Amino acid sequence: MKTIYLFGWVLLMCLSLNFQSKAQCSLVDPAVELNSVITSGENCIVNVNLSFTIDKNNGNKFTYVHLWKPSEYPDIDYKKAPKAADLGAVLATLAIDTDGEVSILPTYSADVDNVIPLTGLSIIEEDLGGDISRITINNIQFPVPGACVDLPILKGDVWSTQAASANPTVHCFNENFNLQINDPVITGLINCNDPSGPRTYDLDIISTSPTPFEVTYKLYLDDGVLTNGEATFGADDELIYTSPPTNLSALEPIASKDQPYAYDFLEDQRTIWVVLTAPSLPNSIVAELKNNCLTTLPVELAKFEGNLLDNAITLSWTTTEEAGSSHFNVERSSDLLEFSILGRVNAKGNSGNTVHYNFVDRQPLSGNNYYRLRMVDLDGSSEKSRIISVANYANSVAFELLGNPVVNKEIKFILKNDNPGNIRLSDMAGRSIGFSLNRSGNTFTLTPKGIVPTGLYLLSLEKGKSAILTKKVLIP
Repeated sequence: MKTIYLFGWVLLMCLSLNFQSKAQCSLVDPAVELNSVITSGENCIVNVNLSFTIDKNNGNKFTYVHLWKPSEYPDIDYKKAPKAADLGAVLATLAIDTDGEVSILPTYSADVDNVIPLTGLSIIEEDLGGDISRITINNIQFPVPGACVDLPILKGDVWSTQAASANPTVHCFNENFNLQINDPVITGLINCNDPSGPRTYDLDIISTSPTPFEVTYKLYLDDGVLTNGEATFGADDELIYTSPPTNLSALEPIASKDQPYAYDFLEDQRTIWVVLTAPSLPNSIVAELKNNCLTTLPVELAKFEGNLLDNAITLSWTTTEEAGSSHFNVERSSDLLEFSILGRVNAKGNSGNTVHYNFVDRQPLSGNNYYRLRMVDLDGSSEKSRIISVANYANSVAFELLGNPVVNKEIKFILKNDNPGNIRLSDMAGRSIGFSLNRSGNTFTLTPKGIVPTGLYLLSLEKGKSAILTKKVLIP
């Protein structure tokens, strides 16, 4: 069964709420964000983030959340706290202590023997003033049958009480809300324009909203690295376009047809990722423009790049298919006229999977270094790659990640010939994240402050208010 990789899709609420109260309490505005849907044996594991706003001072000392498939949603009478028999085929139950500092409870007090709530979750509380708080629970993971074929549509209930007991009084509840991806919708494709190209893309973004709202979208060229044979949006994908702020509504869809995009020789097989953000959306929406164009090269080179790494230059490249390949000659030039062989890297030979290669030039030339790969087959034939340039001057800026995904939430990187005060960390929507920074020579360790949810982040080196170099960082 095919794995569905969905990073940062929004599950917008189509709310049909029956909000009732037995006491003065408030629990409103539930929202759900879908992180991923993956296969695990016969099950389909869904990972979501859940948030809602609560008045902690009015009957909301203990709060419970239940999620179901729509076809199995029960009719619960909230005159009393629901037991296992009332909940039926519930997919997940959360028990939350909201009396003081919020925390996840290990038991469901209304039925401790038959209902086991999810535990081991991270929870964030945002103080909105007074006794009002926004509660966010990250990485809620549970199986949903059929979710790997069709994206899950769920129903949920939330209720609160003042007592963690077997038969507590229900002080307020919020029931029968629908959770589904529905707006905005991104579609499109890559036009091959064979045999001579160039590749172009079509992009459509639509919304059912009658009121215009401002959005921005970015296009990323995939790095060519495949996961289970599929391209996935990740930290090494290359930003190739940023749109200006644009209004989107039912009467103002966004449409781009046959638009050329920037790519280099041997990189025209890579897919394009669309990342849409808006102030009115809780997070970014990610969609893929698939690339099904054909290639005739014996070695399909998806990526070739070089970076100044302190006193050396690192070269890295990725192939997604090899047939009868022998080795790669790494060639260097100072003037683009004459190239000499710097080293040799043996090839995999025959492979339909993603293969990563690297080479370190430990004695780079002063000034501009020009590199290319000569891909040599077993029969002696060869093909040259595109040429890349890496500057190595006395004042050249080196800015390179050391490990991605990061480990223990610590982002390690090299920064040379620039002010570390120009470093900025933000999420994919552009919101700044505070951090502490430790230095050892040209090596830095950045530690985000507070709780940082799993996901992609942007580490930028800025001049003024503009980012001159940006790295996408995956924090697991």
